[in-house]
Amino acid sequence: MGTSQDHRKWAEECVAMAHASDDHTDKALWLTLAQSWVRLAEHVTRAESPARGAEDASEATLAVHSPD
Repeated sequence: MGTSQDHRKWAEECVAMAHASDDHTDKALWLTLAQSWVRLAEHVTRAESPARGAEDASEATLAVHSPD
C-alpha cells in the first residue's frame, strides 16, 4: 500500500510534472492526481495512528496550487 511519506512524495512529483507541462489540460490532470495522492497519504496517516491522524494530516498536507 505504501507509506504516508511515499504518497506525499508521489504527490510532489505530480506537482512537478504539472509545473513542467505546457498543456493546461495536462496540468489540471497532474494536479488532480497530486490531490488524490495527498488524500491517500492522509488516509494512511489516520489508519496508522487514529489519535494522531487528524493532527498529522492538517500539519503535513501538501498545498497543491495551479502553477499558472
